[in-house]
Amino acid sequence: LNIKKFFKTLTTIFLAICAATFVRTAVVQLYYIPSSSMEPTLNINDRVLVVKNHIINSEIKPGDIVVFYSPDNPYIQNIGAEFIEGIKILWNFNSEESYLNAAIIKRVIGTGGDEILIKENGQVFVNAEEFIVLNIDEGRNFQEQIYNVPVGEYFVLGDNRDNSQDSRFIGTIPKKNLVGKALFIVYPFDRFKNLDD
Repeated sequence: LNIKKFFKTLTTIFLAICAATFVRTAVVQLYYIPSSSMEPTLNINDRVLVVKNHIINSEIKPGDIVVFYSPDNPYIQNIGAEFIEGIKILWNFNSEESYLNAAIIKRVIGTGGDEILIKENGQVFVNAEEFIVLNIDEGRNFQEQIYNVPVGEYFVLGDNRDNSQDSRFIGTIPKKNLVGKALFIVYPFDRFKNLDD
């Protein structure tokens, strides 16, 4: 009787872990911040909670912080592979070795049809209106450039404009390359913050 109860408990725990891991890999993901390109908003070693776009099709708008794969490294959704990867790293906060973290995180500045103007002094204009992000250094000494965003794509910039490989260098991001929208900094705990304000 005790052995039967033990195996029932073990099965319940296993199913709970599988269900939680499925949610973690198919619906949400903890994304590790590996670089300074989004400072001061996001720091190296921060963990952010990302809601995946293929499950919850969030409306992505200018100002949102998103996780995506470079146009040179297209994201092919494979829930099975991501589930197995989730089992392998089973709730490990130090998951920077995971292939899932080959993704990039930046801020959306413009969407399909928008015209982006970046001036030499770092000012950004979207359709002739200045796009301001509070509490960041916009950088300086840029080459003035106009970018037109194709329909179904996004123009993204890092908040650390002087140290960011973003749409100025890698081009606009197709919607199919989007992993999801970052909603919260969840770790370190003293930096907990809603990114969707």
